[in-house]
Amino acid sequence: MLKSVVVLYLVLTIVVVKVNSANILALFVVASPSHHIWNSALINGLAENGHNLTVLSVDNDPHPPKNVHYIHMEGVYDYMYKEIFVDLVGLHNETSMHSVLSLYAFGTVSCIGASRSQGLQRLLSYPNSFKVDLIIYDYTLGPCVLGFLHKFNYPPVVGTTAFNIAPCTVDVIGGHTHYGYIPYLSLNYDMDMNIWQRLHNLWIYAYDYIQRNYYFMPFIDEMAAKTFGPDYPKGSELESKTVLVLVNSHPSIDFPESLPPNVIPVGGLQVRSPANPLSKELNDFINSSVKGSVLFSLGTNVKSEKLSKEMQRMILEAFSRMPQYNFLWKFEGDPKTLPVDVPKNVLIKPWLPQNDILAHHNVKAFITHGGSLSTHEATWWGVPMIGIPFFVDQHRNLHKSIKAGVAESILLGSLTTDKLIETVTKVIETPSYAENMRIRSKRFRDQPEPPLKRAVFWIEYVLRHPNPVHLQSPVPKLGFLRSNLFDIVFLIGFFSCLIIVTIIHLMFKYLHCSESRKTKIE
Repeated sequence: MLKSVVVLYLVLTIVVVKVNSANILALFVVASPSHHIWNSALINGLAENGHNLTVLSVDNDPHPPKNVHYIHMEGVYDYMYKEIFVDLVGLHNETSMHSVLSLYAFGTVSCIGASRSQGLQRLLSYPNSFKVDLIIYDYTLGPCVLGFLHKFNYPPVVGTTAFNIAPCTVDVIGGHTHYGYIPYLSLNYDMDMNIWQRLHNLWIYAYDYIQRNYYFMPFIDEMAAKTFGPDYPKGSELESKTVLVLVNSHPSIDFPESLPPNVIPVGGLQVRSPANPLSKELNDFINSSVKGSVLFSLGTNVKSEKLSKEMQRMILEAFSRMPQYNFLWKFEGDPKTLPVDVPKNVLIKPWLPQNDILAHHNVKAFITHGGSLSTHEATWWGVPMIGIPFFVDQHRNLHKSIKAGVAESILLGSLTTDKLIETVTKVIETPSYAENMRIRSKRFRDQPEPPLKRAVFWIEYVLRHPNPVHLQSPVPKLGFLRSNLFDIVFLIGFFSCLIIVTIIHLMFKYLHCSESRKTKIE
């Protein structure tokens, strides 16, 4: 009897898993290892729920779950950094207008590199009848591969982004951008902008719209026509099929925005909590410090080895003059190439488990570029930051953190040995930074469910309800002018002008008649 019950339970389990599993195609073209960290957390979360995933990605996972199949778009990074010579370090002092150009140039180069890969051709060779229940893609800079939506017969589409809420979100999913109080992605403004800041903010948003819709997307269409064929729909038409997006945002860290119900904030979904144990070497080094340890990492895109030799010298000199702290530096090159000897209180590694190190109780500060993932992980684990921003959203992320009292920032062009010592010491030894970060961390963690679980739920929601029109904003159908009542404003303005002109005309007519009568009487 017991054996029969066990067999029945196993059969029912298999049936339930089979019913609930789906074939999901993920398309990730953005050439950024940090985006891959975020994307792979989502992919693995879906895999744990029994779904089968085919992932077309510029990054590869050497040990994916058994139900995840990666198709690697090889050579994209070589194309970007060896053929095109993209210089991310050089972007640290660019203007807000240049940051818009850099963003779409980065996306363009990523798409060109992807289109040349054998991995893309491999997925193109799949039969059109290949069963795809849902497509996930990076909607910010990855629409160049949306031709697969047409190829595989238009399954429901979910957009994702490891950025917070990108400016193009309203183009893709609808809703409103609140130019009056939400600063553009790369602007160091607060919500209470003065009139000139709001004017500047509006102009940068408009410039972004022009660059994306009149330069980036047409180029993507030309490239997609070569890849998929001239009869494929345009990118703007394909991305309009997106029914829901997941954004890497949370109001405890980012600006609070009014969002349509199909824009789901899942900020911090890549954070592993509890963290994985550290190796003995890392754990011993962190614990051996007199007053705590500091993690120094510029993320996955900006390489410390690309900093000038003088900059590297100043950093190491600053670390050597703070022997009370131990420093863990993610330095991708050979330490022998550094201009000075590595001090005893500095441990250099080409890769460091950032999340797990930040979780260590003896890590007192984090020297970071201020990317979204790093900001979220530092906040989750309550570690104050010293920011060295380079491009796109890093400036705004750090500005917001400075205003929250959890960080200080040093512009790369003004970094000196003394400045670095002063800032690190200030952040660690001023109790308010740790206390403010503790409060921020508490707010970030206080969620009804983990962000990854929320992301998986909403993707499965779309699988259950492939056409969730009840969640979708009417703005794309109404248009910008109508949805913002500009037609009403124009109508009111027109009739107001008409009334004013009529009154003025009557006044002049009355005065003219009065003058005429007066002349006749005389």
